[in-house]
Amino acid sequence: MAKNRMSPISKGMTFKQGRELVIRIKKLEGRSKMTLDGYNKIFNDFERCFGVRKHINNVTVDDARNFIHWQLHEKTQFLKSRFRKDKKIGVSIPSANSYLRSAKAAFEVFVKDEIIESNPFRPLNKIKTQQRPVETLTPNEIKEILKVLDKTWYADFRDYVVIHVMLDSFGRVNEICNLKKTDVDYERGAITFQETKNSKFRIVPVSNKMLRLFEQLNDETKEFDSPYIFCSNRGDMLHPDTFRKHFREVVAKTNLAKRVHPHIFRHTASTLFLAEGGSIRALQKILGHSEITTTMIYSHMMDSTIKEQHERFSPLKAIEMSEQIKTRTKIGKLK
Repeated sequence: MAKNRMSPISKGMTFKQGRELVIRIKKLEGRSKMTLDGYNKIFNDFERCFGVRKHINNVTVDDARNFIHWQLHEKTQFLKSRFRKDKKIGVSIPSANSYLRSAKAAFEVFVKDEIIESNPFRPLNKIKTQQRPVETLTPNEIKEILKVLDKTWYADFRDYVVIHVMLDSFGRVNEICNLKKTDVDYERGAITFQETKNSKFRIVPVSNKMLRLFEQLNDETKEFDSPYIFCSNRGDMLHPDTFRKHFREVVAKTNLAKRVHPHIFRHTASTLFLAEGGSIRALQKILGHSEITTTMIYSHMMDSTIKEQHERFSPLKAIEMSEQIKTRTKIGKLK
């Protein structure tokens, strides 16, 4: 018996229906909450850029290019934030490339489910940009930030601990806010990040000082009876955006001129690790990078360390030292 129901292609799928499909499939694939949030963000932007009446079936390659152009030059950031007065227009190139990856992945779902025949974002290449050294903080700048925190107040002490975790574990703020008390191994001196960018759990070592701070914070939050280490003033999990808002207020109290944001601590920790002689391979494991090329953005940080090591252990220096010893021996025999 023939079916009279129209197929999704002929009927046309809205972005609302597309969102529901993608989220459902990604949940079945076991994607992390962070990944699912990323898909929700990209569909929010689809609706903002194309409008709610646009059908997924009608999105062309030209539409895809316009979407990336909108991201770079027209999108108003922090549109719904009541606390941000500096609502910038356009995102950075790395952010636009991140949105492009998400858009490609979302539309690939529609291709596999035969909603559309081809992915309009697939022909778009990653936007090239000149790689610049990542910005970091000096130890004195970090001390200045920590100094303005009043640890007698819960929110300030909590953020004091978050900053220490960012520096000691090299973790992202989203990963840290999702830490549960059961993710801390006090015997091994390590923590496990469960909610990660690539959906793979990551175990990283932490210092004894960090473990003591965890214990102190857990004591502060006992009355909340929460499984999470970092809680809001109401006792629920500290949301990354809540931390960012309070952190901006903290930085505003300092005299720092540079732009300071949570991710700068990940850059700073990586820089200091290499400067102290840590290996790039070990750093790759700590950061959770699947490719060493991603970690190599910090390789320029080793320049001063390499120069110092080269001056100390240069082969020519060893040869010169050997020649000097022979010369002194000959002079001693002549005497």
